[in-house]
Amino acid sequence: MYLSAQEIANSRDHALNNLLGWSSSCLHAGQRLSELLGNASRDSVQHTSKHWSALGHGQLESLTQFPAALWLDSLARNSQLLDSIYAIIGDTHKAMIRNAEAQVRVFDEIAFASIRRAERNSPWEAGIALHAMRTTLESAEKTLQGMSTAAIQSVELAENEVHQISESISESTPPTKRATTRQARQNNS
Repeated sequence: MYLSAQEIANSRDHALNNLLGWSSSCLHAGQRLSELLGNASRDSVQHTSKHWSALGHGQLESLTQFPAALWLDSLARNSQLLDSIYAIIGDTHKAMIRNAEAQVRVFDEIAFASIRRAERNSPWEAGIALHAMRTTLESAEKTLQGMSTAAIQSVELAENEVHQISESISESTPPTKRATTRQARQNNS
């Protein structure tokens, strides 16, 4: 049940390519996350500086509304940020599932090669058992493919749900300062 030098080399190449693919997915996700968080931080600083600027110019009415206005204004941006983060994590998760499936296929090919070699060098009685092992391994590989597909679909479903939640939060825009100020004046009258 020895593998040929070519089969060993191929399995090593495939294993290293799968590891490279997984590492590339993680590095790409890290890069996307750092860019996203850097942009979100800059936007947040700019947005918050507008509120502080209003306070600095003596707009006392903005002082009473400052915490709520800041929170309401940033709610939509934060939900979009979380949506983007979840999309990055989902893409990375799907890539990890695909790479794990590819790595299992490498192990399966090694097992198939060993079973084929053993079938050629074994009596027919052992061939029946080896054929059953090969059939079982093929069924397990098909089951794994189905599970991987289901896992990827569940990640995509979760991404869609988070995206819908983010859109609903973004669409419900907070009232502007003027509308809030007018409403407060009307309530006081």
